[in-house]
Amino acid sequence: MKKATGTLLRGTGQIINIGALLVLAVYLFGTVVWMHAPLFGVLASAAPVALLPLGLAWLCRRIGRRLQDESPMLPASPRKRWLLAVIGLMTLGAFATLARSGYQEYDCHANRTGHADGFERVCPGDLARWDVGFLPNVIATRNLAFTPVDLTHTPFAQLESLGARAETAFGVRSRLYRGFRLPDGHRLTLYEEDMSSNGITTSRRPEDEPERINGVPARLVVMEDPSGKAVSMLSWVEGRRDYQLWIDANIVRVPLREQLFALAASLPRSVPACPNEVLPRKTRRGPDGMPLDDPMPEITPFNVNAGADRRPCK
Repeated sequence: MKKATGTLLRGTGQIINIGALLVLAVYLFGTVVWMHAPLFGVLASAAPVALLPLGLAWLCRRIGRRLQDESPMLPASPRKRWLLAVIGLMTLGAFATLARSGYQEYDCHANRTGHADGFERVCPGDLARWDVGFLPNVIATRNLAFTPVDLTHTPFAQLESLGARAETAFGVRSRLYRGFRLPDGHRLTLYEEDMSSNGITTSRRPEDEPERINGVPARLVVMEDPSGKAVSMLSWVEGRRDYQLWIDANIVRVPLREQLFALAASLPRSVPACPNEVLPRKTRRGPDGMPLDDPMPEITPFNVNAGADRRPCK
């Protein structure tokens, strides 16, 4: 019975190890490759969580090994005792860190005040989406389905380049992030999506876009978390090009509003990847502002083939 319990515990430890490492690999792939988060930042946030199952797996395997071993148990050496003490303290620290971050997240969501003082107060995890990890421009811009706007004759050319990152939508590399560093150290990110290449459409309510970029309606969103980390983002649509420009600062507190708008206004007109694209009908909305369902179109071989094509202009 003792050996069987030991075997079961050792097997359980191995399963926990494999499962934890598999979940960690999937998490790293999703956050770094898909969401473009910086690798070291993701590792720092995932390490405390990963220590918990790995520590439990180590404990199960150790107890199982002791139960399987019929030889008399010898006292551990001082060096081994110190090692076990350090591992125990690290595990307790991981538990404490996880509990503290969980409480802070709950407290933030339970007591968030929303918009105040001209910006939106958000929780710490809400700003992770705007923390993009960049690759060299030559690698990131390879095989793009559209031509990004040329920044050569704009103020962007005077800024330090941090690289770029491409993204796929509906099987088409139609999105591009480009990072820059301002002279004062703030990070600036320009995002553009060519909607003619992937067939995406977007609609916005006029009351949500009170700002103007070269006469085009735009929206400004300023967010700040309890630690003071902030993101100020401009978004607008010019033709079939969807733009977002954000900076890691609260422009309500830091005098960077004029510079952010000037950078956005300096962008040249975009050239759609599919200039002869047949635009879909605009979404009809009811009195409540919600989209109205259009009647189901007639199914024809032409519609089926067009829906399976990854490039609307191909």
